[in-house]
Amino acid sequence: MGSRLKEVDVTDRAHEFVFELITIHAETTLADIFRLMEASPLLQKLYRRDFAEELSALARKGGAEPSSREQAAHSGIEFLELYQEWGLNTSTSEYSGMHRLQLHGIGNELTEDLPEERRKKGERIEWSVSLTPLQELLSLPVRLKAEVRITEEDAAAKAYMSEIRRARCADVTLGQVIHGLLWELSFHGGPHEQLEVSEDLKRRVAEVDAGTVEFVSADDVFESFYKPGCDALLEELGGRSTREIAAAIRDIDDD
Repeated sequence: MGSRLKEVDVTDRAHEFVFELITIHAETTLADIFRLMEASPLLQKLYRRDFAEELSALARKGGAEPSSREQAAHSGIEFLELYQEWGLNTSTSEYSGMHRLQLHGIGNELTEDLPEERRKKGERIEWSVSLTPLQELLSLPVRLKAEVRITEEDAAAKAYMSEIRRARCADVTLGQVIHGLLWELSFHGGPHEQLEVSEDLKRRVAEVDAGTVEFVSADDVFESFYKPGCDALLEELGGRSTREIAAAIRDIDDD
C-alpha cells in the first residue's frame, strides 16, 4: 500500500501560503474567502490597499438577496469566475498581464436567444460585478477558468487588442485568487466610495432618460489625436474624417 497524504489545517496561518499553488474546491463561495481572511487576519493587512478590512467588515454582516431590479438586470448570476487574459507583443515576443486574475459573474444558461446581448440559447452572459453590493455576492461559488485568452499587444499591429490565440493555465496561487477577487470588488474604492459612484451613475442615466444631456460626436473627441498624423501623411482627406482615415490605415496588413 502506498503512503497516504497527511492533511493539515492551515486556515489560521493562511498568510504563510500566499505564494503556494492551490485548487479551488467546487463548493467554495465568496463568503468562504472572507471567512479565511477572518481566520488569518494578516491577510487583511496584506491586502489593505484593496480595502480588504472594509470589505471584510461588510462580509461579517452576512449575505443579502439581490433586489428585484438587480435580479432582472442580471437575469441571475450562477457563479463568480476568475479568469486570465494575457497580452502578447508578437513583434517582440513579450507577454504581459500574466499575474493578475480578473473577475466577472457568469449568468445562468439562457433558455432562449437574447439578441440584445448577442447571446444564443444555451450560452451564458458575462456580467461585471464591480458595483454590485458585496452582500449580494457572498453566497455565489468562486471558480477558476483555466482557458486563457491571449490578445495582441503591439499597438502598431492590425490585430491590436484582438484575440490571437488561446492557452490553458490552471496554476494559480492563493495570493492571486484573493487579489483577483478584491481587485474587482474594490475597483471603485471601498464600500462608501462605491456607493457614491453608483449614485452618480444613476444620476447620469436619469439625465439621459430625461433628455437633459448634450451628446458629443466621437469624431470630434478623437479629432485632435488623429489630425497630426493625417496632416503629416496626406495633403487632403477627400471628404473623410481623420478618424476614418486612421481606421483605414490601421486596417492595412502588418506585413
